[in-house]
Amino acid sequence: MSSIVLITTANTPPKDVPFLQMTNVVTRYITAKASVFFWAAQGIKKIVIADATGGSLLNADEVLLLNDIGVNVEQISYLQNSEEIILKGKGYGEGRLLKFALESSTFLRDAPNFFKCTGKVYCRNFETILQLIQENNIQNIFWRHLDDGDPSKPWADLRFFFTTRKFCAEILIPAYLNSDDKVAAVEYSCFNALNESLPTAKAIRPLLSGFAGGTGKQYFDLSLGFLDMSYPCWVGT
Repeated sequence: MSSIVLITTANTPPKDVPFLQMTNVVTRYITAKASVFFWAAQGIKKIVIADATGGSLLNADEVLLLNDIGVNVEQISYLQNSEEIILKGKGYGEGRLLKFALESSTFLRDAPNFFKCTGKVYCRNFETILQLIQENNIQNIFWRHLDDGDPSKPWADLRFFFTTRKFCAEILIPAYLNSDDKVAAVEYSCFNALNESLPTAKAIRPLLSGFAGGTGKQYFDLSLGFLDMSYPCWVGT
């Protein structure tokens, strides 16, 4: 089973992107680097860092440091169309970045499945999530977006998920690219696509920590009680 993690970043985003509050470049770099080192400490052996603003998150010394503990890092980047991102929003931009990563990453080219995690975020109970996937031969798993347990928003949580290349290319990326933050969030577009493509289920909740680019603040990080062990999701085997 693959344990490749794709980290999507946009370290120097254009100005005036809708609903993007964290625009300080240094803050974005520090929080994104922190998540990479956490993933490495978790034992991930292959990390793909895809950046949509034409840069590299890690310098050569940091890549070598990770190599010393058996972590291989692939950094890929392209320069996104700033006018498109300002017009349609960061969700659309991430869709373009996911498409680029599938087409350009050597690590992902050889992997039937991978984890995707938004930059500046990490999963504290990753080992438990991985065990769930392996024991149940799960090929795709996505979780609802409930924030503090409020089920009223028909949103998918796109910060962290596990997917096949095929599902990502054929279902997920088109949903991303159909999104427009000025009309409806990408989480809503993907919620509908997942409902149409995968059965719903309940599973352990990934415990995600880190910072939201949209607000610039730390994500909600408290227990949701029984939902922590029985959280709504979509699962494909």
